[in-house]
Amino acid sequence: MSDRRRYCYVSGLGLGAPALEELCAQGRPPSLVVSYPAELAHRSGYLDYEAVTRRHELPHLRAADLDSDEVGEALAEHGVDLMVVAGWSQPVHDHVLSSLPLGGVGLHPAPLPVGRGGAPIPWTILRGMRSSAVTLFHLGGETGSGDIVDQAWFDVEPDATATGLYERVGRLKSELLVRHLDGLLEGSAPRRPQTGHTSVWPRRRPSDGQIDLTASGGDVDRMVRALADPYPGAFAMFGGARITLCAGRLTGRVSEGAPGQVVATGNGRQWGITCGDGTVFVPEALRVDEGVRAEPTSLAMFRPGTFFDAPSPHMLAATRRSPVPGQTQESAGQTVPPARNAAEDASDNTADPTEAAGPGLGSGVMTGDPSPADQR
Repeated sequence: MSDRRRYCYVSGLGLGAPALEELCAQGRPPSLVVSYPAELAHRSGYLDYEAVTRRHELPHLRAADLDSDEVGEALAEHGVDLMVVAGWSQPVHDHVLSSLPLGGVGLHPAPLPVGRGGAPIPWTILRGMRSSAVTLFHLGGETGSGDIVDQAWFDVEPDATATGLYERVGRLKSELLVRHLDGLLEGSAPRRPQTGHTSVWPRRRPSDGQIDLTASGGDVDRMVRALADPYPGAFAMFGGARITLCAGRLTGRVSEGAPGQVVATGNGRQWGITCGDGTVFVPEALRVDEGVRAEPTSLAMFRPGTFFDAPSPHMLAATRRSPVPGQTQESAGQTVPPARNAAEDASDNTADPTEAAGPGLGSGVMTGDPSPADQR
């Protein structure tokens, strides 16, 4: 690595930590680290980089906006030539990049030009992708359109969770950056224009994680896996309480049970939720409202025969206006029989109405995983 070239490492998320740790271990530390301030700790995947930077004795600046005067002054003070962005949800504007002799590069967990935009890790699962890639690319120009340095491809297992993909993406980011840092600092790194089909994946809000239990079991399972930690989670309402399904599994069809109904699925108090196609989703961990994780069988409120609340027509309409990328508008608008709600359960005495208690790139460039994160 040239002694005359210095780089700044920018990340506010945990998936950026493996690369920083490895670069420091190899004796190739950045001259400056910029991470999110504590007031952004609500973002999914947030990591306080203070412990890492102290351990390696690295200059560290917390900032919510790379466009700030404070960041500009720090870049100049530390003689930064190259900005490496490995997990940042705010735009990196062209005038910031143009102030640096070598500009900037970003690491994005999607196979650009496919998957520009927001929430690439959840969308990878929601789309049922069987392979994906982490892309190292030059920042600048139209959103996410910069020349590609390299891509690291990986298989996506049918039962992949966001938690597992998050860890894998962090490792692949590290491998790509370690492989190409010298070339980037010397100005000799590969670059090739993005070609082929371009797609932009939309941002997701926590409210987008509300599950329609009249959907197929496969769709319910996919939503739960896509929004697992560190994302806000997929949820349904039960007696007015927000039930976040942290993990679970899909079982076969049952002879009885309507969409949204709680049914017994095994010995003891094991239970599941009937989906629109008759399959049953069995929660293995959940949260009630904003509480800590709990074992589903420990909560007496979920008695067989009770029903989860029906999603509101407003929620369903909003969901169907934002189909999974690649889904046709026609299929997105299909309707299914409505789920039962708690009021209907009480009226026919089939349920116990127990009160419930308490997951831009340049001229704006965002890299990493701008996901359900920043909207918690």
